[in-house]
Amino acid sequence: MKKAIITILCLLLVSAFVFAGGSNEGAAASAAPKYKEAVVCADGSQITTGDPQSINNLQHNRLFKCSHNTLVSYNSAAAVYEPELATSWEWSSDLLTLTLKLRDDVTFQNGEKFTANDVKYSYERIMGMNSTASSKFVGVLDHVEVVDDYTVKLVLVSPNVDWLDTLALPLASIVNQKAIEADALKGPWVGTGMWIITDLEEGDFVHMVKNDNYWGDTTPTRELTLRYISESSARLIALQNGEVDVCIGPATTEKGFIEEDPTLELIEIPSSTCCYFAFNTSKGPGADENLRLALAHCINYEDVILGASSGEGTRAISNWGPVTYGYYDGFGDYTYDLELAKQYLEKSAYKTLTISVKDSARLRAAQVIQANAKEIGLTINIEELEAAALTAKSAFKTAEHESMIYTLGWNSYGDDASRAYGVGSNTNKATLTNDRVMELLKLARECTDDAQRKSYYAEIQTLNHEHAWYLPLFYTELSVAVNKGVSGVIWEGHQSHDYSNIVVSI
Repeated sequence: MKKAIITILCLLLVSAFVFAGGSNEGAAASAAPKYKEAVVCADGSQITTGDPQSINNLQHNRLFKCSHNTLVSYNSAAAVYEPELATSWEWSSDLLTLTLKLRDDVTFQNGEKFTANDVKYSYERIMGMNSTASSKFVGVLDHVEVVDDYTVKLVLVSPNVDWLDTLALPLASIVNQKAIEADALKGPWVGTGMWIITDLEEGDFVHMVKNDNYWGDTTPTRELTLRYISESSARLIALQNGEVDVCIGPATTEKGFIEEDPTLELIEIPSSTCCYFAFNTSKGPGADENLRLALAHCINYEDVILGASSGEGTRAISNWGPVTYGYYDGFGDYTYDLELAKQYLEKSAYKTLTISVKDSARLRAAQVIQANAKEIGLTINIEELEAAALTAKSAFKTAEHESMIYTLGWNSYGDDASRAYGVGSNTNKATLTNDRVMELLKLARECTDDAQRKSYYAEIQTLNHEHAWYLPLFYTELSVAVNKGVSGVIWEGHQSHDYSNIVVSI
């Protein structure tokens, strides 16, 4: 009887160990990370094309970082250029030729092998297009030479030490000639990126699936959709309902709700976007320096920030991005001095000025400036325009605006200043044609001495402060609301976020 009882107890003990072992294996399996197969990112800006060489703006940059590759990429955290489709590069001594070695293990999403001929085709295609992207290449890149299948030479018109940055922009993505010749509309969608564009409803959404033949590391996410939702409140509701996983640009008034929601996370990113006041210096009141300085010294800049963005902004002293190469603000801020402002205004032939704006935030900023100007006897008229109308009215060659409030998202490289100060650039909202500034831009582009180059850019910013072509107002603050499980995104201050490796844990 005792033996029977002992046998039974032994069997029970063994069973217990077996059961316990099985339980541990189950626990280990259940502890393994799980991710959503399909992820959706919502934005308030529309995507209209899958052709990376036809457009250059934030929402399209986010798409093309997923679907295509460039020769080099820029690591903003480390402030260095890194290999992507190119493995290495070398400048000639005269800084006119950049020779790049290419990866030999990359295929396009249609199965075609990537070679130096694709680089030549892509860049020649950009230069032949009348697009916002082509201006980065035309007059800068002279020609492309194919040395062999995996070596290419890029020959420039003149030295440009920032050329690597252009090559890292999504507009410089490599496309496939065979795909484009077969389908002019969807052929440009074919890249070498981690994500394959399968469906694009213009102005509504872009759907992508993971490229299983991608040459680099990949994410466990299988599908990625970039969706347009115009209203910030609607984007947040979609996030709260689980329809989307990322909500770009929630309203400032909604931040409290996001922070209180245990399922959501509020991400705040230092911004390189500057909200500024620009005078049309080519004619009319904006050409009068005394008027410009009068306004510079009568504005209450903190009230502008409060009015335009409910205080969610940082005062800008220079009209450059805070992380842009060559940033300088050693001249200090404009003093708030109504008496000095009145003295400048007395010297001016103008006592009225029209400010053009395109949205409610800039309208509120203009209204604050209007009230400030009234205190010194300057009458401000405010003109509200649709975005397209304001863009047309402020185009460099035909500019008709007197002044305007606008924003510029600054990139990291120094020659980005050519957008705001270069003759002929439609981003030059001051319509500036200053010979010394043009000389300084050219000197900086061709200078390899770090200290000397920064001194050129410091002089441009000092000249702007002295002559008040642009009045910097504030840097905007970037906010993104996400599902608490979101990770893998590279959030950028210039807003060209990289979703390629996005995952959502569940």
